[in-house]
Amino acid sequence: MKNKLKFILLSILGFLFFLMPFQFRGEEKIAISHIVSFITGNYLNLFISFTVICAWGVLISTAVFLFYESKHKAVNEVFKASPLNVFLRIVGSFLYLVVINGWFSDTAIGNMILDPNTGGLMAGDGGLLTTLYITFFVGILALPMLTHFGAVEFLGVLLGSFMEKWFKVPGYATVDAIASFVGDGTIGIVVTDTQYQRGYYTKREAYIIATSFSIVGIAFASAVAEELSFGHIFPVFYGAIALVTMIIAFITARMPLKKFSNDYYEGVTPNKIHMSKDKSIFQHAYAAAEKQAEETNLIDVFKGSIKSILNIYVGFLPVIMFVGTLSLIIAEYTSFFTIISSPLVYIYTTAGYSKDVAMMMAPASVCGFADMYLPSLFIGESPSESSRFFIGVLAFTQLIFMSETGMVLVKTKIGVNMFDVIKIFIFRTLISVPILIIITRLLVAIGIIAF
Repeated sequence: MKNKLKFILLSILGFLFFLMPFQFRGEEKIAISHIVSFITGNYLNLFISFTVICAWGVLISTAVFLFYESKHKAVNEVFKASPLNVFLRIVGSFLYLVVINGWFSDTAIGNMILDPNTGGLMAGDGGLLTTLYITFFVGILALPMLTHFGAVEFLGVLLGSFMEKWFKVPGYATVDAIASFVGDGTIGIVVTDTQYQRGYYTKREAYIIATSFSIVGIAFASAVAEELSFGHIFPVFYGAIALVTMIIAFITARMPLKKFSNDYYEGVTPNKIHMSKDKSIFQHAYAAAEKQAEETNLIDVFKGSIKSILNIYVGFLPVIMFVGTLSLIIAEYTSFFTIISSPLVYIYTTAGYSKDVAMMMAPASVCGFADMYLPSLFIGESPSESSRFFIGVLAFTQLIFMSETGMVLVKTKIGVNMFDVIKIFIFRTLISVPILIIITRLLVAIGIIAF
Protein backbone atom coordinates (compact mmCIF):
# COMPACT_ATOMS: atom_id res chain seq x y z
CA MET A 1 0.00 0.00 0.00
CA LYS A 2 2.85 2.38 0.87
CA ASN A 3 4.47 1.90 -2.54
CA LYS A 4 1.15 2.39 -4.33
CA LEU A 5 0.69 5.71 -2.55
CA LYS A 6 4.25 6.76 -3.36
CA PHE A 7 3.67 6.07 -7.04
CA ILE A 8 0.20 7.55 -7.30
CA LEU A 9 0.56 10.64 -5.09
CA LEU A 10 4.08 11.70 -6.08
CA SER A 11 3.51 11.04 -9.78
CA ILE A 12 0.27 13.03 -9.73
CA LEU A 13 2.07 15.87 -7.95
CA GLY A 14 4.83 15.71 -10.57
CA PHE A 15 2.37 15.91 -13.46
CA LEU A 16 0.45 18.73 -11.81
CA PHE A 17 3.67 20.64 -11.13
CA PHE A 18 5.25 20.35 -14.57
CA LEU A 19 2.40 19.68 -16.94
CA MET A 20 -0.87 21.19 -15.69
CA PRO A 21 -1.42 24.93 -16.27
CA PHE A 22 -3.54 26.73 -13.67
CA GLN A 23 -4.61 30.29 -13.08
CA PHE A 24 -2.88 32.42 -10.47
CA ARG A 25 -3.15 36.21 -10.26
CA GLY A 26 -4.79 36.37 -13.66
CA GLU A 27 -2.19 34.26 -15.48
CA GLU A 28 -2.60 30.67 -16.59
CA LYS A 29 0.74 28.83 -16.53
CA ILE A 30 2.36 25.69 -15.12
CA ALA A 31 3.58 25.80 -11.51
CA ILE A 32 7.25 26.32 -12.28
CA SER A 33 6.39 29.36 -14.45
CA HIS A 34 4.24 30.79 -11.66
CA ILE A 35 7.14 30.35 -9.22
CA VAL A 36 9.52 32.16 -11.58
CA SER A 37 7.00 35.00 -11.96
CA PHE A 38 6.36 35.17 -8.21
CA ILE A 39 10.05 35.36 -7.30
CA THR A 40 10.98 37.85 -10.03
CA GLY A 41 7.89 39.93 -9.27
CA ASN A 42 8.29 40.05 -5.48
CA TYR A 43 11.87 39.21 -4.54
CA LEU A 44 13.88 40.13 -7.61
CA ASN A 45 16.52 42.25 -5.86
CA LEU A 46 17.02 39.65 -3.14
CA PHE A 47 17.28 36.88 -5.72
CA ILE A 48 19.73 38.88 -7.86
CA SER A 49 21.88 39.29 -4.74
CA PHE A 50 21.80 35.51 -4.33
CA THR A 51 22.93 35.01 -7.96
CA VAL A 52 25.74 37.53 -7.46
CA ILE A 53 26.96 35.50 -4.46
CA CYS A 54 26.80 32.39 -6.67
CA ALA A 55 28.81 34.09 -9.42
CA TRP A 56 31.49 35.23 -6.97
CA GLY A 57 31.51 31.74 -5.45
CA VAL A 58 32.08 30.10 -8.85
CA LEU A 59 34.74 32.65 -9.79
CA ILE A 60 36.73 32.19 -6.57
CA SER A 61 36.26 28.42 -6.21
CA THR A 62 37.29 27.78 -9.83
CA ALA A 63 40.49 29.77 -9.29
CA VAL A 64 41.19 28.02 -5.96
CA PHE A 65 40.68 24.53 -7.39
CA LEU A 66 43.30 25.22 -10.03
CA PHE A 67 45.85 24.73 -7.23
CA TYR A 68 43.88 22.75 -4.66
CA GLU A 69 42.40 19.24 -4.63
CA SER A 70 39.88 18.05 -2.05
CA LYS A 71 40.03 14.68 -0.33
CA HIS A 72 36.39 14.20 -1.30
CA LYS A 73 35.79 12.95 -4.82
CA ALA A 74 32.31 14.50 -5.01
CA VAL A 75 33.72 17.98 -4.27
CA ASN A 76 36.40 17.61 -6.96
CA GLU A 77 33.77 16.48 -9.46
CA VAL A 78 31.95 19.78 -8.99
CA PHE A 79 34.83 22.26 -8.77
CA LYS A 80 37.73 20.72 -10.71
CA ALA A 81 37.52 21.39 -14.45
CA SER A 82 39.40 21.16 -17.72
CA PRO A 83 41.37 24.25 -18.87
CA LEU A 84 38.61 25.16 -21.33
CA ASN A 85 35.88 24.88 -18.69
CA VAL A 86 37.99 26.84 -16.20
CA PHE A 87 38.20 29.64 -18.77
CA LEU A 88 34.45 29.51 -19.52
CA ARG A 89 33.47 29.43 -15.84
CA ILE A 90 35.71 32.36 -14.88
CA VAL A 91 34.85 34.56 -17.89
CA GLY A 92 31.15 33.68 -17.74
CA SER A 93 30.92 34.49 -14.02
CA PHE A 94 32.84 37.72 -14.56
CA LEU A 95 30.55 38.76 -17.43
CA TYR A 96 27.54 38.10 -15.21
CA LEU A 97 28.99 40.40 -12.54
CA VAL A 98 29.81 43.02 -15.18
CA VAL A 99 26.18 43.14 -16.35
CA ILE A 100 24.60 43.03 -12.90
CA ASN A 101 26.88 45.76 -11.50
CA GLY A 102 27.06 47.86 -14.68
CA TRP A 103 30.85 47.80 -14.72
CA PHE A 104 32.83 49.43 -17.59
CA SER A 105 29.83 51.44 -18.79
CA ASP A 106 32.22 54.22 -19.84
CA THR A 107 34.05 52.00 -22.33
CA ALA A 108 33.09 50.82 -25.83
CA ILE A 109 33.41 47.11 -25.05
CA GLY A 110 31.58 47.63 -21.76
CA ASN A 111 28.63 49.18 -23.60
CA MET A 112 28.58 46.24 -26.03
CA ILE A 113 28.35 43.82 -23.09
CA LEU A 114 25.79 45.91 -21.18
CA ASP A 115 23.57 46.43 -24.24
CA PRO A 116 19.96 45.31 -23.45
CA ASN A 117 20.12 43.12 -26.57
CA THR A 118 23.34 41.34 -25.54
CA GLY A 119 24.48 40.92 -21.93
CA GLY A 120 21.37 42.73 -20.75
CA LEU A 121 19.27 40.01 -22.38
CA MET A 122 21.25 37.34 -20.49
CA ALA A 123 21.36 38.73 -16.94
CA GLY A 124 19.42 40.97 -14.55
CA ASP A 125 15.73 41.86 -14.59
CA GLY A 126 14.08 39.77 -17.30
CA GLY A 127 17.38 38.10 -18.21
CA LEU A 128 17.56 34.49 -19.37
CA LEU A 129 19.95 33.53 -16.57
CA THR A 130 17.67 34.97 -13.91
CA THR A 131 14.94 32.64 -15.14
CA LEU A 132 17.33 29.69 -15.44
CA TYR A 133 18.68 30.10 -11.89
CA ILE A 134 15.14 29.72 -10.57
CA THR A 135 13.94 27.16 -13.13
CA PHE A 136 16.81 24.75 -12.55
CA PHE A 137 16.70 25.05 -8.77
CA VAL A 138 12.97 24.46 -8.48
CA GLY A 139 12.73 22.13 -11.47
CA ILE A 140 15.50 19.74 -10.43
CA LEU A 141 14.17 19.51 -6.88
CA ALA A 142 10.69 18.66 -8.18
CA LEU A 143 11.76 16.58 -11.17
CA PRO A 144 12.08 13.24 -9.29
CA MET A 145 8.32 13.25 -8.66
CA LEU A 146 7.92 12.89 -12.41
CA THR A 147 10.85 10.57 -13.08
CA HIS A 148 11.73 8.48 -10.01
CA PHE A 149 8.51 7.13 -8.53
CA GLY A 150 6.89 5.14 -11.34
CA ALA A 151 5.35 7.60 -13.82
CA VAL A 152 8.07 6.93 -16.39
CA GLU A 153 7.63 3.16 -16.10
CA PHE A 154 3.84 3.44 -16.24
CA LEU A 155 3.79 5.51 -19.45
CA GLY A 156 6.72 3.57 -20.84
CA VAL A 157 4.70 0.35 -20.87
CA LEU A 158 1.43 1.91 -22.04
CA LEU A 159 2.91 3.90 -24.94
CA GLY A 160 5.89 1.75 -25.72
CA SER A 161 4.61 0.28 -29.00
CA PHE A 162 3.64 3.68 -30.45
CA MET A 163 6.96 5.36 -29.60
CA GLU A 164 8.99 2.39 -30.79
CA LYS A 165 7.11 2.09 -34.08
CA TRP A 166 7.22 5.76 -35.06
CA PHE A 167 10.33 7.14 -33.37
CA LYS A 168 12.46 4.07 -32.49
CA VAL A 169 12.58 5.02 -28.79
CA PRO A 170 11.00 3.50 -25.64
CA GLY A 171 7.65 4.70 -24.33
CA TYR A 172 9.56 6.32 -21.47
CA ALA A 173 10.32 9.17 -23.89
CA THR A 174 6.70 10.33 -23.61
CA VAL A 175 7.49 12.01 -20.28
CA ASP A 176 10.50 13.84 -21.77
CA ALA A 177 8.44 15.08 -24.71
CA ILE A 178 5.52 16.26 -22.56
CA ALA A 179 7.89 17.98 -20.11
CA SER A 180 9.38 19.93 -23.03
CA PHE A 181 6.16 20.81 -24.85
CA VAL A 182 4.22 21.87 -21.76
CA GLY A 183 7.16 22.96 -19.61
CA ASP A 184 10.55 23.86 -21.02
CA GLY A 185 13.05 22.40 -23.49
CA THR A 186 15.94 22.50 -21.04
CA ILE A 187 13.90 20.54 -18.51
CA GLY A 188 13.18 17.98 -21.23
CA ILE A 189 16.89 17.59 -21.96
CA VAL A 190 17.70 17.26 -18.26
CA VAL A 191 15.00 14.57 -17.95
CA THR A 192 16.46 12.69 -20.94
CA ASP A 193 20.02 12.91 -19.64
CA THR A 194 18.91 11.74 -16.18
CA GLN A 195 17.01 8.80 -17.65
CA TYR A 196 19.95 7.88 -19.90
CA GLN A 197 22.26 7.75 -16.88
CA ARG A 198 19.71 5.55 -15.08
CA GLY A 199 19.63 2.99 -17.90
CA TYR A 200 16.29 3.82 -19.49
CA TYR A 201 17.77 4.71 -22.89
CA THR A 202 20.72 3.71 -25.02
CA LYS A 203 22.98 6.52 -26.20
CA ARG A 204 21.26 6.50 -29.60
CA GLU A 205 17.79 6.68 -28.04
CA ALA A 206 18.84 9.49 -25.70
CA TYR A 207 20.24 11.43 -28.66
CA ILE A 208 17.04 11.04 -30.69
CA ILE A 209 14.87 12.12 -27.74
CA ALA A 210 17.04 15.07 -26.66
CA THR A 211 17.44 16.41 -30.20
CA SER A 212 13.89 15.75 -31.39
CA PHE A 213 11.46 16.39 -28.56
CA SER A 214 13.15 19.01 -26.35
CA ILE A 215 11.31 21.96 -27.85
CA VAL A 216 10.81 25.17 -25.87
CA GLY A 217 7.46 24.98 -24.12
CA ILE A 218 4.00 26.34 -24.78
CA ALA A 219 4.42 29.30 -22.39
CA PHE A 220 7.35 30.74 -24.35
CA ALA A 221 5.74 29.84 -27.68
CA SER A 222 2.64 31.83 -26.72
CA ALA A 223 4.82 34.85 -25.88
CA VAL A 224 6.52 34.66 -29.30
CA ALA A 225 3.14 34.19 -31.01
CA GLU A 226 1.88 37.36 -29.33
CA GLU A 227 5.05 39.21 -30.35
CA LEU A 228 4.44 38.24 -33.99
CA SER A 229 0.67 38.96 -33.81
CA PHE A 230 -0.47 35.32 -33.91
CA GLY A 231 -2.01 35.08 -30.45
CA HIS A 232 -5.46 34.75 -32.03
CA ILE A 233 -4.41 31.60 -33.92
CA PHE A 234 -2.04 30.15 -31.32
CA PRO A 235 -3.37 26.55 -31.70
CA VAL A 236 -2.45 26.74 -35.40
CA PHE A 237 0.95 28.28 -34.59
CA TYR A 238 1.84 25.64 -32.00
CA GLY A 239 0.24 22.90 -34.09
CA ALA A 240 2.65 23.74 -36.91
CA ILE A 241 5.57 23.52 -34.44
CA ALA A 242 4.38 20.10 -33.23
CA LEU A 243 3.81 18.77 -36.77
CA VAL A 244 7.24 19.78 -38.09
CA THR A 245 8.87 18.49 -34.90
CA MET A 246 7.23 15.07 -35.32
CA ILE A 247 8.29 14.87 -38.98
CA ILE A 248 11.91 15.67 -38.11
CA ALA A 249 11.84 13.17 -35.22
CA PHE A 250 10.56 10.49 -37.62
CA ILE A 251 13.44 11.25 -40.03
CA THR A 252 16.09 11.47 -37.27
CA ALA A 253 15.08 8.09 -35.88
CA ARG A 254 15.90 6.48 -39.24
CA MET A 255 19.34 8.05 -39.74
CA PRO A 256 22.55 5.99 -39.22
CA LEU A 257 23.84 8.09 -36.26
CA LYS A 258 27.06 6.03 -36.13
CA LYS A 259 28.57 8.12 -33.32
CA PHE A 260 25.64 7.34 -31.03
CA SER A 261 25.65 3.62 -30.38
CA ASN A 262 22.94 1.36 -28.99
CA ASP A 263 24.94 0.96 -25.78
CA TYR A 264 23.65 1.93 -22.36
CA TYR A 265 25.42 4.35 -20.02
CA GLU A 266 28.58 2.77 -18.65
CA GLY A 267 28.07 0.84 -15.42
CA VAL A 268 24.26 0.91 -15.29
CA THR A 269 21.80 -1.95 -15.62
CA PRO A 270 19.39 -1.39 -18.53
CA ASN A 271 15.81 -0.67 -17.47
CA LYS A 272 13.83 -2.58 -20.06
CA ILE A 273 10.17 -3.46 -20.22
CA HIS A 274 9.50 -7.19 -19.80
CA MET A 275 5.91 -8.38 -20.21
CA SER A 276 4.36 -11.81 -19.78
CA LYS A 277 1.14 -12.90 -21.48
CA ASP A 278 -0.77 -13.50 -18.24
CA LYS A 279 -1.17 -9.76 -17.56
CA SER A 280 -2.73 -6.89 -19.47
CA ILE A 281 -0.64 -3.94 -20.61
CA PHE A 282 -2.21 -1.80 -17.88
CA GLN A 283 -1.38 -4.38 -15.21
CA HIS A 284 2.22 -4.52 -16.43
CA ALA A 285 2.42 -0.73 -16.41
CA TYR A 286 1.10 -0.52 -12.86
CA ALA A 287 3.38 -3.31 -11.59
CA ALA A 288 6.46 -1.67 -13.15
CA ALA A 289 5.55 1.67 -11.58
CA GLU A 290 4.98 0.16 -8.13
CA LYS A 291 8.32 -1.66 -8.26
CA GLN A 292 10.15 1.57 -9.14
CA ALA A 293 8.45 3.42 -6.28
CA GLU A 294 9.53 0.69 -3.87
CA GLU A 295 13.17 0.89 -4.95
CA THR A 296 13.42 4.69 -4.72
CA ASN A 297 14.65 6.30 -1.51
CA LEU A 298 13.49 9.88 -0.91
CA ILE A 299 16.66 10.96 0.93
CA ASP A 300 18.94 9.61 -1.80
CA VAL A 301 16.87 11.34 -4.45
CA PHE A 302 17.05 14.66 -2.57
CA LYS A 303 20.84 14.38 -2.19
CA GLY A 304 21.17 13.64 -5.90
CA SER A 305 19.03 16.66 -6.77
CA ILE A 306 21.13 19.01 -4.63
CA LYS A 307 24.29 17.71 -6.31
CA SER A 308 22.73 18.26 -9.74
CA ILE A 309 21.79 21.84 -8.84
CA LEU A 310 25.32 22.54 -7.62
CA ASN A 311 26.78 21.09 -10.81
CA ILE A 312 24.56 23.29 -12.95
CA TYR A 313 25.22 26.47 -10.94
CA VAL A 314 28.98 25.93 -11.02
CA GLY A 315 29.63 24.25 -14.33
CA PHE A 316 26.79 25.27 -16.60
CA LEU A 317 25.21 28.68 -15.97
CA PRO A 318 28.51 30.62 -16.31
CA VAL A 319 29.09 28.85 -19.64
CA ILE A 320 25.63 29.90 -20.85
CA MET A 321 26.43 33.48 -19.86
CA PHE A 322 29.67 33.50 -21.86
CA VAL A 323 28.40 31.75 -24.99
CA GLY A 324 25.05 33.55 -24.98
CA THR A 325 26.56 37.02 -24.56
CA LEU A 326 29.20 36.39 -27.23
CA SER A 327 26.61 35.06 -29.69
CA LEU A 328 24.30 38.02 -29.08
CA ILE A 329 27.15 40.51 -29.56
CA ILE A 330 27.97 38.86 -32.90
CA ALA A 331 24.30 39.07 -33.90
CA GLU A 332 23.89 42.68 -32.78
CA TYR A 333 27.19 44.26 -33.86
CA THR A 334 28.32 42.33 -36.95
CA SER A 335 26.90 41.21 -40.31
CA PHE A 336 27.89 37.60 -39.65
CA PHE A 337 24.36 36.19 -39.68
CA THR A 338 23.43 38.23 -42.75
CA ILE A 339 26.47 36.94 -44.65
CA ILE A 340 26.09 33.25 -43.80
CA SER A 341 22.35 33.34 -44.55
CA SER A 342 22.67 34.95 -48.00
CA PRO A 343 21.88 31.71 -49.91
CA LEU A 344 18.50 31.62 -48.17
CA VAL A 345 17.52 34.92 -49.84
CA TYR A 346 17.37 33.12 -53.20
CA ILE A 347 15.28 30.29 -51.68
CA TYR A 348 12.77 32.69 -50.17
CA THR A 349 12.44 34.82 -53.30
CA THR A 350 11.90 31.61 -55.30
CA ALA A 351 9.15 30.73 -52.79
CA GLY A 352 7.40 33.96 -53.77
CA TYR A 353 8.53 36.50 -51.17
CA SER A 354 9.72 39.94 -52.23
CA LYS A 355 13.46 40.57 -52.03
CA ASP A 356 13.01 42.97 -49.09
CA VAL A 357 11.06 40.38 -47.10
CA ALA A 358 13.46 37.59 -48.11
CA MET A 359 16.39 39.70 -46.86
CA MET A 360 14.64 39.97 -43.48
CA MET A 361 13.80 36.25 -43.38
CA ALA A 362 17.30 34.98 -44.24
CA PRO A 363 19.24 36.29 -41.20
CA ALA A 364 16.20 35.56 -39.01
CA SER A 365 16.47 31.93 -40.13
CA VAL A 366 19.98 31.50 -38.72
CA CYS A 367 20.25 34.02 -35.86
CA GLY A 368 18.17 31.66 -33.69
CA PHE A 369 21.39 29.69 -33.22
CA ALA A 370 22.44 32.45 -30.80
CA ASP A 371 19.13 32.81 -29.00
CA MET A 372 15.60 31.64 -29.78
CA TYR A 373 14.09 35.08 -29.21
CA LEU A 374 16.29 36.76 -31.84
CA PRO A 375 14.33 35.56 -34.92
CA SER A 376 11.17 37.29 -33.71
CA LEU A 377 13.18 40.51 -33.27
CA PHE A 378 14.64 40.19 -36.77
CA ILE A 379 11.29 39.48 -38.51
CA GLY A 380 8.88 41.40 -36.25
CA GLU A 381 8.62 44.39 -38.61
CA SER A 382 8.01 42.33 -41.76
CA PRO A 383 4.89 43.42 -43.69
CA SER A 384 4.37 39.79 -44.77
CA GLU A 385 2.23 37.86 -42.28
CA SER A 386 3.24 34.47 -43.69
CA SER A 387 6.95 35.37 -43.34
CA ARG A 388 6.43 36.16 -39.65
CA PHE A 389 4.55 32.87 -39.19
CA PHE A 390 7.27 30.97 -41.06
CA ILE A 391 10.15 32.39 -38.99
CA GLY A 392 8.23 32.15 -35.71
CA VAL A 393 7.64 28.41 -36.20
CA LEU A 394 11.15 27.81 -37.61
CA ALA A 395 12.77 29.29 -34.49
CA PHE A 396 11.15 26.51 -32.43
CA THR A 397 11.65 23.59 -34.80
CA GLN A 398 15.38 24.38 -35.06
CA LEU A 399 15.58 23.46 -31.34
CA ILE A 400 19.22 24.59 -30.87
CA PHE A 401 20.12 27.98 -29.47
CA MET A 402 23.43 28.56 -27.77
CA SER A 403 22.19 30.76 -24.95
CA GLU A 404 20.36 27.72 -23.54
CA THR A 405 19.49 24.36 -25.17
CA GLY A 406 22.73 24.08 -27.17
CA MET A 407 24.86 24.39 -24.06
CA VAL A 408 22.56 22.08 -22.09
CA LEU A 409 23.07 19.37 -24.73
CA VAL A 410 26.85 19.78 -24.63
CA LYS A 411 26.86 19.38 -20.84
CA THR A 412 24.89 16.11 -20.88
CA LYS A 413 26.48 12.66 -20.69
CA ILE A 414 24.97 11.72 -24.06
CA GLY A 415 28.17 12.67 -25.89
CA VAL A 416 27.02 15.68 -27.91
CA ASN A 417 29.83 18.15 -28.64
CA MET A 418 29.81 21.65 -30.14
CA PHE A 419 30.30 20.35 -33.68
CA ASP A 420 27.32 18.02 -33.20
CA VAL A 421 25.22 20.95 -31.98
CA ILE A 422 26.05 22.95 -35.13
CA LYS A 423 25.20 19.95 -37.32
CA ILE A 424 21.87 19.48 -35.51
CA PHE A 425 20.96 23.13 -36.08
CA ILE A 426 21.83 23.00 -39.79
CA PHE A 427 20.04 19.67 -40.29
CA ARG A 428 16.85 20.81 -38.55
CA THR A 429 16.90 24.11 -40.48
CA LEU A 430 17.32 22.38 -43.86
CA ILE A 431 14.46 19.97 -43.14
CA SER A 432 12.18 22.60 -41.59
CA VAL A 433 12.42 25.18 -44.40
CA PRO A 434 10.76 23.19 -47.24
CA ILE A 435 8.14 21.73 -44.88
CA LEU A 436 7.26 25.20 -43.59
CA ILE A 437 7.07 26.64 -47.10
CA ILE A 438 4.35 24.05 -47.82
CA ILE A 439 2.56 24.64 -44.49
CA THR A 440 2.51 28.44 -44.84
CA ARG A 441 1.30 28.16 -48.44
CA LEU A 442 -1.56 25.89 -47.32
CA LEU A 443 -2.51 28.26 -44.50
CA VAL A 444 -2.50 31.18 -46.96
CA ALA A 445 -4.60 29.18 -49.43
CA ILE A 446 -7.33 28.43 -46.85
CA GLY A 447 -7.30 31.99 -45.55
CA ILE A 448 -5.90 31.49 -42.03
CA ILE A 449 -2.95 33.82 -42.65
CA ALA A 450 -2.21 36.39 -45.36
CA PHE A 451 0.83 36.05 -47.59
